Amino acid sequence: SGNNDNVTMVTNSSTNEASNELEDGIYWRIQEMSGALILASLIEVIMGMSGLLKILLRYIGPITIACTISLIGTSLYRLPIIWGRPNFPLAIGCMVLVLVFVLYLKNVAIPLPRFGKESKKKPRQKFAIFQLLPILLAVLIIWILTWILTVCGVFTDDKSDITYMARADAKANIISTSRWFQLTYPGQFGAPKVSVALTLGFLVACFSSMIESVGDYYAAQKVCQTPLIPDHAISRGILIEGIGSVLSATVGAGHATTSYSGNIAVLTLTQTASRQIMYAAGFLLLCISLLGKVGAALTTIPNPVLGGVMMVIISTLVSIGLSNLKDVDMTSSRNLLVVGVPIMAGIVIPECLDMYPNIINTGNEEANRVIAVFLGTPMFLGGLLALLLDTTVPGTRESRGMTQWDKTHATGDTDVDDGVYSWSFYPRLQRVFPVLRYLPFLPKAVNFQRTIEYNVHTEKMVPS
Repeated sequence: SGNNDNVTMVTNSSTNEASNELEDGIYWRIQEMSGALILASLIEVIMGMSGLLKILLRYIGPITIACTISLIGTSLYRLPIIWGRPNFPLAIGCMVLVLVFVLYLKNVAIPLPRFGKESKKKPRQKFAIFQLLPILLAVLIIWILTWILTVCGVFTDDKSDITYMARADAKANIISTSRWFQLTYPGQFGAPKVSVALTLGFLVACFSSMIESVGDYYAAQKVCQTPLIPDHAISRGILIEGIGSVLSATVGAGHATTSYSGNIAVLTLTQTASRQIMYAAGFLLLCISLLGKVGAALTTIPNPVLGGVMMVIISTLVSIGLSNLKDVDMTSSRNLLVVGVPIMAGIVIPECLDMYPNIINTGNEEANRVIAVFLGTPMFLGGLLALLLDTTVPGTRESRGMTQWDKTHATGDTDVDDGVYSWSFYPRLQRVFPVLRYLPFLPKAVNFQRTIEYNVHTEKMVPS
């Protein structure tokens, strides 16, 4: 009995030591990621504050933007497969529902109930639910279906079976283990550390992110049909992304903050681009971050449902990227290669590194990691290759799409802003602090005779 107690004590001690070592290793990785992200994001902050990005924009055309954004979508092709694997019929069903709502039922409006004695005298209002909430509707329908199938015992109870993740209660333990309230604070995982390889990797990611963000800004402007984007708005967008990334690093999130091309796809699908909706969505996310169990409840969405949604979003994302080629002469062999080679390189080379991780061997582990980061980032690799080929291979500006690009994607008047890319309080603030007019990321003057905000759903200019 004594020997058994000793063995138990030794086993428990070893288990605790292993657990502590694992936790320390995780914290150490988070600290390294935080330090690298802070340094890389500061470069993005400088680019936004100084307006240096404007110089880079002179060389970036539709081909570079198309390759970069398209590779974001193609690099995510595994997600629908991984998430849909537990039950492909559910994933396909979710995808089909989104397509039906967006393509076939977008003009179908549901009449709203009327209340009050005088209500019958007023015309019945209608709500275009399929146009505004196609993804949410599809998710709710398939989610409810998974609950029904789970209760009926259609799915296995064996947690080791891959199909178990199709159950509606497969992630229910996340809710029970989450706290009701949680507050994220800087340094909660320890002080940031610096790694050369990781810092270079994050620099590559930030550079790719800036190129992608510029493409996102133009894509959003095209979807919302707002005036041309002025220089200061682009610089301010990059600045805010950099600041957000620094804050993200300080709290140990381990990832940068950037515009998400998938949201441009959502704008296209829902045909709604109201700024007030974005404010409400941001506030909702802040609340969810504080309420642990609410955020945990959202993570319990079955994997096949996520797989179906991602299938639509990723495909739309690739299409948005390729839509930038509409003014490029794609009958030219020059342009076919300049577009095709970067896209294939951005797909094949990272895939090759993933299949054969030891293929890079310079004799220096740090150098191996740096090269792997450069070659393993599809957006950076494809975008940089497209930029180099497009600017060095002989070709007319018209065939490259640059002539029309300069007309439709040129930045707007930097000196005067009509209010779309500014705020109602800014003129008063500028009068108090005149120095603001000299900052590259703020407008020099604002004309608020007609401050507008475009709402795609109503297809008209709405005073704000």
